Amino acid sequence: MKQDRITHTLIGLTLTLALSVCFLEYKTIAADNQYISSSLVQLEDEVIVEINKPITPPPPPPPPAIPEVVEVVKDEEIIDKPIILIDPEIDIDIVINVEEQEEEPVVEIIFDVVEELPEFLGGVEKLYEYLGNNINYPEQAKDFSIQGKVFVQFVVWKDGTIKDVKVVKGAHKLLNKEALRVITNMPKWKPGKQRGKNVNARFTLPIKFRIS
Repeated sequence: MKQDRITHTLIGLTLTLALSVCFLEYKTIAADNQYISSSLVQLEDEVIVEINKPITPPPPPPPPAIPEVVEVVKDEEIIDKPIILIDPEIDIDIVINVEEQEEEPVVEIIFDVVEELPEFLGGVEKLYEYLGNNINYPEQAKDFSIQGKVFVQFVVWKDGTIKDVKVVKGAHKLLNKEALRVITNMPKWKPGKQRGKNVNARFTLPIKFRIS
């Protein structure tokens, strides 16, 4: 009798323990289901925010390659250029021709007034003699009775030669031309002097044309 009571007590404890375990398992599963459900709801309510990453601009394209220009030479234009070989042991003389600069002409001084006047060789009488013997009265001037006085200026150079002959005061062109011819062809004079040295001096000579 006592043994049956212990047996019933053990059976009752075992059942109670089994029920307790079942209850705990059920509660745990229910709690897990509720957590999962709430998690799904939260997932459904979440707002997805997209973050745009900064767009990095692509690197600039490389500069276009410059095409290499290839010059096509026609067959007839091809010229064989000689190859010059220089021996480093040979001295090469380079000669440069330098043009000599022309010297500027010396400007001669011409005196209008000098201490000693230039003079025809032999003096004034020889001068008149020369003019009388060498002047040819123009025939056309004779025919038209053309007369007048021609003033001829010239330079007696320091070596006695006669240069720069010109008419400074003329008459008729026929008379002027003859006066210039005679003076230009005169022989050398005695040059004028300044401080004892021969110098270039101007001289004016009147030549009178008259029909007698």
